[in-house]
Amino acid sequence: MPEVSTLVQDIYKVVDGQGGWDETVTKYLADNISKVASERFSGEETPRDTLSLSGIGKPCERELWYRVNNSDKSAPLGPETKGTFFYGDLLESLVIALARAAGHDVQGEQDVLYAHGIKGHRDCVIDGMTIDVKSASSYSFQKFADNSLRENDPFGYISQLSSYVYAGQDDPLVTNKTEGAFLVVKKDRFKLCLDKYDFTEELQRKEQEIEGKKAMVLGNIPGRMPTVPQSKTSSNTKLDTICSYCSFREHCWPEARTFIYSNGPVFLVDVVKEPNVPEVKPIW
Repeated sequence: MPEVSTLVQDIYKVVDGQGGWDETVTKYLADNISKVASERFSGEETPRDTLSLSGIGKPCERELWYRVNNSDKSAPLGPETKGTFFYGDLLESLVIALARAAGHDVQGEQDVLYAHGIKGHRDCVIDGMTIDVKSASSYSFQKFADNSLRENDPFGYISQLSSYVYAGQDDPLVTNKTEGAFLVVKKDRFKLCLDKYDFTEELQRKEQEIEGKKAMVLGNIPGRMPTVPQSKTSSNTKLDTICSYCSFREHCWPEARTFIYSNGPVFLVDVVKEPNVPEVKPIW
């Protein structure tokens, strides 16, 4: 049986036509894509209104508070975002199918897990290790490739994966009880990496982390995340990455102004110097 350490190389062999892909894997992938498409496109998506293992480690506690207490304030995803998420779903389904075709032991896909009353769905267990499959932009991919996520983790992925490892402590499918890995596929070009972490320290603090977040959402709303300089030379301030992607951004930062730059929107709060780019005016 192959080991998880050779997973990426073994998947590349399958893609290169060196065996492993058969009708069973084709059906597995087709069924997964059909299921994900139905979930994404069959109706309106209801905002989550509970804590989840995937969200426990989000750096902004205010976002978690809104999710539990004011989920109706969440902005709808919109067709562009939903379609983009589906691109990611397709890639992630493909990567898991390729892992199966490569002869690795893939089990526990989307199993429901609980930790101290908080529910989550892990992606899968490969060769006894908890695996979180992600698709990433070139910039984000590099953080996984460099094993530097602990130093730059704006979406709380380390907490997310360590929570799945923690919740799987009594699961016989999980033979590696302290480690987990991100299996990451680059979005704009088919490139993979396996980014592995030892979560021994995180596991020791996990109960405290979860219970702290459970208590937090029952209390007063936390403060907002600080703004950051627009650039090293600018006096303008903007929302950081966390707030820019938050579904509660418009409710939490009603005073933010949206300017469209060549590389995407920037949400400015303190505008000392007016940018020479188009501004999108709010519709309310």
